Amino acid sequence: MNAIWTIATLTVREAVRRRLVAAFAGITVLLVGLTALGFYRLSHSSQMPSGEVQFAAPQSFVLVMFMFSFVVALSASAIASAAVSGEIDSGVLQTIITRPVGRSSVLLGKWLGLVFLLGAYTAVVCGLEVAVVYWVTGFLAPNPVAAAAFIFGEGAVLLTLVLLLSTRIPAIAAGVVGVALFGIAWLAGVAGSLGATFDVSAIKTASHVSSYLLPTDGLWNGAMFYLEPTSIMSQRLAPGSTGDPFFAPAAPTWQYLTWAVVWAVLILLASLLSFERREL
Repeated sequence: MNAIWTIATLTVREAVRRRLVAAFAGITVLLVGLTALGFYRLSHSSQMPSGEVQFAAPQSFVLVMFMFSFVVALSASAIASAAVSGEIDSGVLQTIITRPVGRSSVLLGKWLGLVFLLGAYTAVVCGLEVAVVYWVTGFLAPNPVAAAAFIFGEGAVLLTLVLLLSTRIPAIAAGVVGVALFGIAWLAGVAGSLGATFDVSAIKTASHVSSYLLPTDGLWNGAMFYLEPTSIMSQRLAPGSTGDPFFAPAAPTWQYLTWAVVWAVLILLASLLSFERREL
């Protein structure tokens, strides 16, 4: 256990030394500043009645948080893609593993350190965005903490998958594949919304299966649900309303959340097995 915590600490320090944290902080400040300007103009628009602004602000906030969820996913993919393969190519892992430190301790320590970084980044990003939007427009999401937790879960799932890929393929390929799979999962969710709108059972089934194969989009739906105020929910659930990929009528069930946790554990175990069998 001491070895795992040591590797986790070194992973965090390495991310700071390589200025990854500084880069993500810079991107966050830029995006938060741009969204603050956008929401300021929205809330002070002379061309929109106050009622339309009150309706547009929550919808715009969901779109902005989707953008940040994608940034979190990209961050997870970036920091995990080089965690194993990059350090094998540089010779760092060969030096560590020749000492009395097991491969499983190294991989678990790296995973723990990366998850900590991702959690801290998600908390800062979501906290800043919620504060800025509330300050500019007065809108506060019903449960921003739960929404942030789902966004973190989405990123942690992708991070774990990319870590598995990093034990077998080069860092760039692992990152690209991870982001591509994340995008495919989201597109499958959009297709599921369209399938529900037009009552196409085949599309709905394919989207449902996809949400279990890679539960990132299902977790994003949980974030959306906790970002939507009651007024929006009542209008979207009214008879005759059409499907919307940026609307979640209900939170994920506890069965689905359990599966997401089991999925992540299975992928992490697969990563351990793959790393144990990897020739250095």
